[in-house]
Amino acid sequence: MTNKYAHKSLNLGDVISAGFRIYRDHFKQYFTMALVAWLWLIVPVYGWAKFAATSGAIARLAFFEVSERPEPGADAKRYTDKRKWSFLGQSILVLLILIGAFIGLSIALGIAGFLVSMLLNPENWVSLLLGFLLGVVAFVIFYIGLMWISARLYICDVILAVENPMTATGAISKSWKITQESAFKIIWIMIVAGLATFPVSIGGQLIMAIRGQLIMAISRAVISSILPYDLAALINFLIIFAVAIAMSALTLPFFQAITAVIYYDIISRNGKKQNLVTDSPKSR
Repeated sequence: MTNKYAHKSLNLGDVISAGFRIYRDHFKQYFTMALVAWLWLIVPVYGWAKFAATSGAIARLAFFEVSERPEPGADAKRYTDKRKWSFLGQSILVLLILIGAFIGLSIALGIAGFLVSMLLNPENWVSLLLGFLLGVVAFVIFYIGLMWISARLYICDVILAVENPMTATGAISKSWKITQESAFKIIWIMIVAGLATFPVSIGGQLIMAIRGQLIMAISRAVISSILPYDLAALINFLIIFAVAIAMSALTLPFFQAITAVIYYDIISRNGKKQNLVTDSPKSR
């Protein structure tokens, strides 16, 4: 049977297209899971772990879709929920790595900038222009450096969601290892995927702004005359909050599907796409 999500090896357009088709074909299921995941963030610590586990479940489902071994959603959620603390720990570790990289790159660029400034003549416009250009180059290097590190860690959550046995640190280590030759391709995929979802983010912000002003106007004109002002303000906040959650839930499954497609592509090229899990997915 032909794989309807087939794509060329980490081809930018094909990966984005495959991720979108998986999301489109399972929109209701994935969106509902993402919505619940975002709502879990309201609950400190335990809710954060549930959010990470549910995000992992979406990636797991997408992976088995692209590998033509579909798994029931309940099985995926049950599987990742058992690892929710591992998912939370992994998220914290990745965040710490990125913070460390940010600080390290900032210090390195700061030292380099100081040394360069010692060599430039502030009274010479050529030196000022050169300093500006070097500043731009430094910013680009800083940004690319962070993106490169993020790309190397991009698929660690789907590794933890799919492979068994696997630990949070083991998934991070494996993601770093197997993305060595694909980091810059993943960066481009991340950029294009971000641009593809940019209208949704902007639309959500506009809706929230318009809705906020509209509800405030209604609150002053109608609701406040019926209900206490504090209650009217609470209703306004809840509506804006609901819109924000819904817009965030729209984009999360798309990125998780892309993550699954990238992971499937990498392990397929290495000839290791079989026997990754001990819990064999059931057919629908």
